[in-house]
Amino acid sequence: MIKKILENHGHVITLPNTYRYPAAERKYRELGYKQHSEWKAGMFRQSLKNIENNDAVLVLNFEKNKIPNYIGGATFIEMYDAFRLKKKIFLYNDIPTGIFKDEIIGFNPTVIHGELDKII
Repeated sequence: MIKKILENHGHVITLPNTYRYPAAERKYRELGYKQHSEWKAGMFRQSLKNIENNDAVLVLNFEKNKIPNYIGGATFIEMYDAFRLKKKIFLYNDIPTGIFKDEIIGFNPTVIHGELDKII
């Protein structure tokens, strides 16, 4: 739904690497350390290319595992890459509390509180 709304307003959307195959991580983890680490490194490189080719990153930080506004490790790295590349960073929900809160604040994201009209 969010993707469609943004596309209807002229945005070109790049979905996360494993959007169409969310079980990929588990598959590569089961193959063993070497295969998993090579796959994961490739995902990081692809994410960086994706960020380089876009104007902004929208983090859909919903609740996960009863953690409000969850941002996982890979997403945190994507935010850092976007920051380093001077790309705009939008958070759908508030900055989560946790050990990386100060770092996320340092990325200076725009928190849109679910209001997509703030970026369209």
